[in-house]
Amino acid sequence: MIDIRSAVRPESDSILVKIADYVVDAEIKSEAAIQTARLCLLDSIGCALMALKFPACQKLMGPIVPGAEMENGATVPGTRYRLDPVQAAFNIGTMIRWLDYNDTWLAAEWGHPSDNFGGILALADYLNTQRLKHDQNPITVSEVLIWAIKAYEIQGVLALENSFNRVGLDHVILVRIATAAVATAMLGGNKEQVTNAISNAWIDGGALRTYRHAPNTGSRKSWAAGDATSRGVRLALMAMAGEMGYPSALSAKQWGFYDVLFKGKSISLPQEFGSYVMENILFKISFPAEFHAQTAVEAALTLHKTIKDRIDDIDKIVIDTQEAGIRIIDKTGPLIACE
Repeated sequence: MIDIRSAVRPESDSILVKIADYVVDAEIKSEAAIQTARLCLLDSIGCALMALKFPACQKLMGPIVPGAEMENGATVPGTRYRLDPVQAAFNIGTMIRWLDYNDTWLAAEWGHPSDNFGGILALADYLNTQRLKHDQNPITVSEVLIWAIKAYEIQGVLALENSFNRVGLDHVILVRIATAAVATAMLGGNKEQVTNAISNAWIDGGALRTYRHAPNTGSRKSWAAGDATSRGVRLALMAMAGEMGYPSALSAKQWGFYDVLFKGKSISLPQEFGSYVMENILFKISFPAEFHAQTAVEAALTLHKTIKDRIDDIDKIVIDTQEAGIRIIDKTGPLIACE
């Protein structure tokens, strides 16, 4: 019998190696990034707690199987639940993203890097319960902020020149990859284990954007990121248990990510990983609306006083906007007044 683990293996794709090198070795010294990460953490917690006011979010909280809680598990903020870190990551990630009010990153691909807090906070809390039981030093908030900076950076730099939406894939693939990398490092993983985890994250493929567009727009929009960050934690735990990775997960001919899902194109990394993304993250301070619509909402509110008594005079509305906004949130049909 041939042991596939010891068989001749190709060298790992360079992107896998660069992510592993960064997440294990990089020292984050940017004070701007650290201070911004603190704001992102507070912003994410605020979004998460607000989401619990909505029954549609509440019904997804808790263990996947009723009663399957964990005495020394991770706490889900705002609830009574203590769960295994994978399910806790789903809960927290779903809460953070539910209202679509958490921070934003815009590039060739867009997304919400704070989605990664689902996995980071769940795993940090779980690890701290284990450490405290053994009189070990707990993970500090400062460490959580550093892990967040690295997760943001991985997701954001991968998004700069690589448009997953153009091939029909949802941006939460980048949450899964970033969380898998950071979670493995949080667990004490070495570069090989990080590479194993993220190679499996790429092999998972990508969620279709079906649930973000008419005629199938639905509530999965609000839990897809929680699903992705929880999957990242699961893959990290598997890697730490010795599960193998796949060095050419991206570049393998016919069967790799590039050929199967990216129309044969390679992933571009236009710059080295550092702290750029956290330093330039966008917050939805003004309106709880998709970021491409922020200016439109502002314009609507500004014009409201002069238009509100003339609705019957409107024959049609023509909107000129950026191409990305058209693809993401364009809707056609009759104008319906809302109370």
